[in-house]
Amino acid sequence: MAGHRHNDLELTQPKGVLLRRIFALAKPYRRYLLGGAAIGVFIAGLSLVQPWLLGAGLTAILGPLTSGVWDWPSVRPLVWYVVILVVVTAVLMGLRYGNQMLMVHLRMRILTDLRRRIYRKLLGQSFSYFDRQDTGQLINRTIGDVNMLRMFYTMFLVRGTEITLFIIAASAVIIWLDRYVALAALPFVPVYLVAMILFVKRIHPKFHDMRDELDRSTQILSENVQGVQVVRAFGREHEEAARYDVSIRGVLQRWLGLVRNFAVFQPCVFMLGGASLLATVAMTSYRALDGALAVGFIYTVFRWSAMLTMNMRQVARMTATLDHSLVSAERIFEILDARPDVHPPREPTPLPAGGGHVVFENVSFGYQPGVPVLRNMDLTIPAGTNVALVGATGSGKSTFIRLLPRFYDPDEGRILIDGVDIREVDLESLRSEIGFVFQDTFLFSASLAENIAFGVPEAERRAIERAAQRAQVDEFAAQFDEGYDTAVGERGISLSGGQRQRVAIARALLMDPRILILDDATASVDSSTERVIQDALADVMKDRTTFIIAHRISTVRRADLILVLEDGRVVQQGTHDELVERDGPYREFVTMQWQLGEDGAEDAG
Repeated sequence: MAGHRHNDLELTQPKGVLLRRIFALAKPYRRYLLGGAAIGVFIAGLSLVQPWLLGAGLTAILGPLTSGVWDWPSVRPLVWYVVILVVVTAVLMGLRYGNQMLMVHLRMRILTDLRRRIYRKLLGQSFSYFDRQDTGQLINRTIGDVNMLRMFYTMFLVRGTEITLFIIAASAVIIWLDRYVALAALPFVPVYLVAMILFVKRIHPKFHDMRDELDRSTQILSENVQGVQVVRAFGREHEEAARYDVSIRGVLQRWLGLVRNFAVFQPCVFMLGGASLLATVAMTSYRALDGALAVGFIYTVFRWSAMLTMNMRQVARMTATLDHSLVSAERIFEILDARPDVHPPREPTPLPAGGGHVVFENVSFGYQPGVPVLRNMDLTIPAGTNVALVGATGSGKSTFIRLLPRFYDPDEGRILIDGVDIREVDLESLRSEIGFVFQDTFLFSASLAENIAFGVPEAERRAIERAAQRAQVDEFAAQFDEGYDTAVGERGISLSGGQRQRVAIARALLMDPRILILDDATASVDSSTERVIQDALADVMKDRTTFIIAHRISTVRRADLILVLEDGRVVQQGTHDELVERDGPYREFVTMQWQLGEDGAEDAG
């Protein structure tokens, strides 16, 4: 899976397969690719014509210069060469401008579409997928690897056509012009190509080593930005800064290693190019003095040879781009090919009408094979029942409620809601009927009203404010100048923990779900606020199945049914009055609450 490859320096898929898939991604843009390739053909041809016209013009001007006669018949060829050269240069400039604009559009369209596909793919992944991923690598793949693949399309497909045609055409024209000049100029071409390919292979692992270190530095940065409060609370700023400094310094050292390799190689390349030009000019000059070539063509052949050298360098860059793009493509395809563990039904049906009757039939589940978190659970929860889940940390409470909306699927058994196996229900239909308030409240960087209406974006303002009033959001919203239009900042940073929790409760209430899940939803509010919220929720929870994870007796004792979980099993169930009379973990839980005092028992469950 992404983020856990054993050797990131080698491809795990054949290059041919990856290339076919890369070309398949470009199908929606074939008009741009074909247009760029067509322009490249004309650019390659005119790039050859331009030096030829200059050489012919130089030859044409030698006659009047040596004879001293500047009449029209003498200068007419020169004038025609100059006029044609101006036209060719103007057309070439226009084609290069058009090609540049075409490539910009192509790059941006590919970047936008590919990132959209990756983003949608990530949103559709199961929770288990993100349990196995590093955030830093996912970010780097969405940004860096997409950029590298975008460069492949523009450099390899569009520029590649122009460069390949020019190399072939220039070589053919030089051979046609004079075979001795060709023998001096063209042997350097394969030597140059081999040298560049060997160099690319040498720097390949160094490039990936740097990218892996960049992944690590991005991960450190992402973790510390998200956990800045924890870092500061424990006074770890200097240690975390030092950890990031070590990683980013590693990126720098690896980058400098690449630069050193280029610094050694490039002079060798320039010497090879210089030797090629020197041999070409010497042979062309000899052939011109021998009368086999016009003197003006010394410049023409020199320009062709220089352009060949320049295009050889472009071929080397293309080879490096191809190599890196294939690795980036594979990393992207790992995301696009990942299959969710929770599969939508082939013939989905909407959740039938009902009041939220829930049945667990021999349900077992574990996040890792062979490590069960829930074991052979059989339960029947009548519609409209208020259920409290009690148990120590790791007993399976949160896992229990995460199976209801199919964040995960059971390893064994099945779960039914209103008589239907939830695996047969359309996921959107299922989750629209389940309101969720997580223990770790997440708010988006938007207004209060937008956060409350996140699950029902088409909700009217009156409905939003009514849900807010039930969750006691109106008490603090009224204190803001912009009321419900107040921006709450990233992750709701401008609100207190209790305020964020109440916004999350309002968000769930607005959905008007048949099943309401409160994952320790009142943990961040004080006792007086909790009682107010509970009074407001009491009316909402009527005729609605509700699952509550709570650590306070004041919340638990109100439940119609209390489930006591221990090691993934329900070891006790009943009402508060029934369970408190029996020996067992629930009675111990209540006794401990009394000893600690109800407000101080956050960790008692």
